[in-house]
Amino acid sequence: MRSKKIFVIASVICIIAISIIAVNRFYGYIFKDDITDKQDDEIVLDNNIEKDNIKNKVLEDNSENLISGDNYLDIKEKITDIEPIASSKNNEDVISVDTVKEPKIMSSTRIEYQNYYTLDDKLEIEKEIEPPYYMINLTREQMEEFYPEFQLIAFSPEKVILRRIIEDRSDKYYIIKRHNTNIGVFHDYRDKGEDIELDEYLRDTIDIPVNDLVWEEQEKLNNGIIVYGEEELSQNLKKLWQLYRLNQSGKYILKEYNGVMGVFYDYKKDEKYSSDLKQDRLNDLLKDYLRKVIETPVSGLEEELMNKLKEGITVNSEVELIRLLENYTS
Repeated sequence: MRSKKIFVIASVICIIAISIIAVNRFYGYIFKDDITDKQDDEIVLDNNIEKDNIKNKVLEDNSENLISGDNYLDIKEKITDIEPIASSKNNEDVISVDTVKEPKIMSSTRIEYQNYYTLDDKLEIEKEIEPPYYMINLTREQMEEFYPEFQLIAFSPEKVILRRIIEDRSDKYYIIKRHNTNIGVFHDYRDKGEDIELDEYLRDTIDIPVNDLVWEEQEKLNNGIIVYGEEELSQNLKKLWQLYRLNQSGKYILKEYNGVMGVFYDYKKDEKYSSDLKQDRLNDLLKDYLRKVIETPVSGLEEELMNKLKEGITVNSEVELIRLLENYTS
């Protein structure tokens, strides 16, 4: 009876043990992947910690000699072995630090258009504007591609210069010429042929009687005085007006000028003039009043006449001036 009880107890223990083993295997099969993943994560974490420790130790051990060539290469190799540099093929977000931002046209950029005329070697600024909407964000290469008729002289976010080469002469020439009894300003008609109507090219008339100018200026106006641009036109008209006013006085001064004779308008009426004016300043003043140079050396004249010419001989009319010149040059 006792043996039977022992056998029953042993059987129960065996059944319990077998059940425990079966349950363990069943749960082990279900949670096998999770356990493996956790183990892998722990291994990766441990490896990363180990790599960081190695890298820090390398940097600490070599901080003083980091600039030297051999140590630097060794450290670079060790760090590279620990953390391979990401390839741009595997990581599209990686941007090279050497990439240079290419300049482009912005809304604040100034666009300057130039014209270069080859026949008279004139460079003119046609206009300067803000960039139109279709130019904004264009690069230099794109500008050269879209505007082949221009030379791209300068390109920056601040300013762009576009130059057009023109195989012709500038159209900013004017001709100052006699028009009836006064002075006329004409647009350039030189290339328009011989059978033209001058009045078609007339731009303006100046109320200066040509016959009241000295004969040298009259001759220039009969042939036409060619000027370039508004500034040169204004300067020449101002000079003609001044000559007209000076000629109204009827006085001229015959004076030695750079070793020859010079015929001047009455410069002694100028407020800048004084008898003790220094020679360099007197020469600057004489340039503004010079009417004509007579290529007759004063060195061969009598001493008394030479002294008079140094001081300046005043004449009161054109007729008197002509007589003096005939006497001194004969």
